[in-house]
Amino acid sequence: MTLGHLFPGPGIGQIEVVNLSHSGKKILVVNYKTVSPDTVYFYNLDYSLWKKIICPTIPGYGEQYNIYEGAGLGYVSVLYPSEELFNLDTLLEAAIMYTNGSDTKIYIINENGVLTDSITNGAIVNSRFRVYETTPGVFKATFTTYAGPVVYNLPGTIPCSTCGGGILGLGAVNKPNNFSTQPIPNPSSNEVKITFTLPAGADQGELCLYNTDGKRIKTYQVDNRFGFIMLDNSQLPAGLYYYNIVVNGSVSSTQKMVVLK
Repeated sequence: MTLGHLFPGPGIGQIEVVNLSHSGKKILVVNYKTVSPDTVYFYNLDYSLWKKIICPTIPGYGEQYNIYEGAGLGYVSVLYPSEELFNLDTLLEAAIMYTNGSDTKIYIINENGVLTDSITNGAIVNSRFRVYETTPGVFKATFTTYAGPVVYNLPGTIPCSTCGGGILGLGAVNKPNNFSTQPIPNPSSNEVKITFTLPAGADQGELCLYNTDGKRIKTYQVDNRFGFIMLDNSQLPAGLYYYNIVVNGSVSSTQKMVVLK
């Protein structure tokens, strides 16, 4: 293991490799203990600066944070950086969680520093803002506010981490394992072959087939013995279907399959 790069800056920070819908992988860096407002920096993989999001100052929230010395002071957390998740305008954005030590608010902020949406009815400081892919290509967010637990329907998508109903992380953690391939032939009317390579150390998994409503209609057990499975689609109605492979909680990228009659 060798050091690739050190991003200089004081205090505790956040750094992640994030995967964006249009611009691909970027390095997210934010330093705490800096003068408010906090700034979220995005770098290209060659470490050149790409874009940044300046977090607006919210009175009483999101100000200087020192995990060791600053009990009760505010700080921000950067969640789900994306280009087409919270809206469809393709601008870089992120969910920014502001807290003042006892209360939490969520703001969706884009690369121009514009607050495009928010959850401001408050929640206790340990409430978690989570995004799930509930069915292929359909995303929802959950958050517990003082008024009660809430679910939000999100208009867009994000390169998923654990597709098929799993919790998404920052937007880059636990990326989909592309251990499934396109079906052959596609479209098909009868038999179709799906080849795959399961992750190292995994002996078996499940191939899950969904209709366009996101309903799981078939589940097949698969293993590494042959590296492929033959599906009989002759009994399926004509239309579009989706499938992924689940192995020990890790989920492959979702693939499309078309059935003709």
